[in-house]
Amino acid sequence: MKTRKQYLLAGIAIGAIMVVVFLGIGAAVSAFPSGRLAGLIVPAASTAVPPLDEVIPLESVSDLTSLNATVKISVNGLIDGERAQGELTGLLAVDEQGKSQITVSGSLLGDLAAQVGGSVVGLFTPSKVDLYKVPEGAYVVLGGLFPMCIKPEALNATDTLDEMSPLSMLSMLTSSEVARGKLVGEEKLNGVAVKHYVINGDAFLAAAQASSDPQLQAFGQALWSADDADLYVNEDGYPVLFSGSYSGEYAPLKFEGNFTVEIALTGVNTNPSVKLPSSCKKPVSG
Repeated sequence: MKTRKQYLLAGIAIGAIMVVVFLGIGAAVSAFPSGRLAGLIVPAASTAVPPLDEVIPLESVSDLTSLNATVKISVNGLIDGERAQGELTGLLAVDEQGKSQITVSGSLLGDLAAQVGGSVVGLFTPSKVDLYKVPEGAYVVLGGLFPMCIKPEALNATDTLDEMSPLSMLSMLTSSEVARGKLVGEEKLNGVAVKHYVINGDAFLAAAQASSDPQLQAFGQALWSADDADLYVNEDGYPVLFSGSYSGEYAPLKFEGNFTVEIALTGVNTNPSVKLPSSCKKPVSG
């Protein structure tokens, strides 16, 4: 039980990419709204601390035994000082044994791939990247004509993907410290009944910057501004869809500018199949 929980938490920590936060509702949800930022805006952070709304009642996603989730991160700004506009999408699956897989794709994949795969990945741009976390360790599989499996040598090689995991980001952005807002309606999202909340951007920013969670505090302190965010909660109390827009720095991508984050919890306790591909029988060290 302890081992399974450890690997489940490790899988939840993954994740679009992808990024990956970089990242639907239940089995019936397959898509969510897409946001775009038109230009690069760098407004000054508000000095006023607005009052927080009521805490949004949520069930913890970390208590799920298995799941599917998606994160989509769209950016418009600079990566490592170079102009960048594009997106990353990460699809996460965690099974009941705590094994996890995140599949990352998108126009910014080349910028991210070298950070998680080492010098071998830097030689070319794969069509997609799969990160597996299993009892044997972490593996990075590069998609293409001839798939390549890499077993990173550096212990922190997959930290970037961990920070961008759909559930890592969802847990952070829906923490009780910042998930406070107003109920604006009860709606249907892809045929599923949900409660729609709006989180005040200024209140979120102030709470995040003062958070006791180091990851959330670092995220908040790197921001210049935060727009109001939309959070949809299903009848079981799970945050099934989050959509927010920000300006500032985002460390996992070495990015600064405007970016949007959209996260969907697309399957709850689905026990998806997570299996290493045959190419990982003889992985390359990276």
